[in-house]
Amino acid sequence: MSDGSLFFGSPIWTFNWNPPYQAPLRRLAATGCKGFELTAWSVDMLSYYTRETIRELKQIADGEGLVLTNFFFNLPFSRAANAAVSTVDLDGYRRGMEVAAAIGTPIVTSMTPYPFQSEVRPILQRPISQEWGAAVEPQWDWTGEYEAVVEGFIRACEIAAAAGLKVAIEPHPYRWVSSGQGMLRLIERTGAANLGLNFDPSHLFPAGDMPHYVVLALGDRIFNTHFSDNEGHTNAHWRPGRGKIDWKAIFAAVKTIGYSGPITLELEDAPGASHWTHFREATTEFDDEMRRGMSYLRAAAAELDITIS
Repeated sequence: MSDGSLFFGSPIWTFNWNPPYQAPLRRLAATGCKGFELTAWSVDMLSYYTRETIRELKQIADGEGLVLTNFFFNLPFSRAANAAVSTVDLDGYRRGMEVAAAIGTPIVTSMTPYPFQSEVRPILQRPISQEWGAAVEPQWDWTGEYEAVVEGFIRACEIAAAAGLKVAIEPHPYRWVSSGQGMLRLIERTGAANLGLNFDPSHLFPAGDMPHYVVLALGDRIFNTHFSDNEGHTNAHWRPGRGKIDWKAIFAAVKTIGYSGPITLELEDAPGASHWTHFREATTEFDDEMRRGMSYLRAAAAELDITIS
């Protein structure tokens, strides 16, 4: 899909959070998507992607006319008790890039870590919490922690580049990159030409950004998209049109920067979706949510003479 077009896609995990992914991939195709994303939630989960499994997934994708657009795999950080800064597992990341290259993805998406691997409650709980905060430990070295993140992503981008891969950062509330400006700072500090943004307005909006501003500010560093909607108080992932995000403004910005590629619907909190809180397979209601979301976005884009296939 390098012809300059926009096309709809979906991550596999909203259909079934955990593998196996063969049957969910066929179901994803039946909703009308052309693109799909795979994931390994941890280094241990990489073992799912055996040569035989990769062959089966590729065979299904080819048969359904699907294209793999992204592989989600976090650069793994950890912190020992009482340590001043976190450390990065580059060997684990290298294994992830080997799997990503074998699968045939052009992009690998990672979130940046929470500072010091701290336990921050999911932002979905914020509206019903009387007090909202996060712990701080006296030994934490804040300057050193950010330097560890920068150095980690310098090395990660080198590993990915050697495998012919781009690295996209997914912004997320309370993590080191939660905003467009945080992304620009990381790009500047790493100097990595293959580092960009996985544009996710449902994360940027509740973190305080105007999503279309981020598109215009990042330009050709927008590598991929995760589209869903919310009211701006949480990072809920509803289908577009159910929240307050200005989708026409986003498509105008996308057109301005000349973005082409997947418009990926990540409807994790839509009715019937598979989710990290229960891991069950998505219900049939979710398939309808996907189709309704694509219909809404296609109409919004059409107002600007933008076609999504």
